[in-house]
Amino acid sequence: MLTARAALGASTLLAPRLAGRAFFMDPEDNPQLPVIGRMWGIRNMSLAAGMYGATGASRAQWWQLQPAIDLLDFSVIVAEWRRGALPGPAAGLMAATALLATALGSAAAPAEAGQQRS
Repeated sequence: MLTARAALGASTLLAPRLAGRAFFMDPEDNPQLPVIGRMWGIRNMSLAAGMYGATGASRAQWWQLQPAIDLLDFSVIVAEWRRGALPGPAAGLMAATALLATALGSAAAPAEAGQQRS
């Protein structure tokens, strides 16, 4: 989970136009997309760093926070698709990614929260 979140964050931070195209979005039609993409990349890298570096009780909180954020992402994606702001293919891929991250994070959270890092 950490590797996927960090890789997605780094790729979006370093190549936001390419990442946008991978999610069926056109950065030429939406010149603000690279800025938002980079912000999203920073967010994902920060989450990965917190999940990796946390110890003790804060470790459980970091691992529980991650699927909650992904579920909120899913909710926003669906709302924006219904509003007509996202085309179907982009919304479908983004929603599937958010749901997969929610499921994987929810499954990993109990075991990861119990691990102690030194």
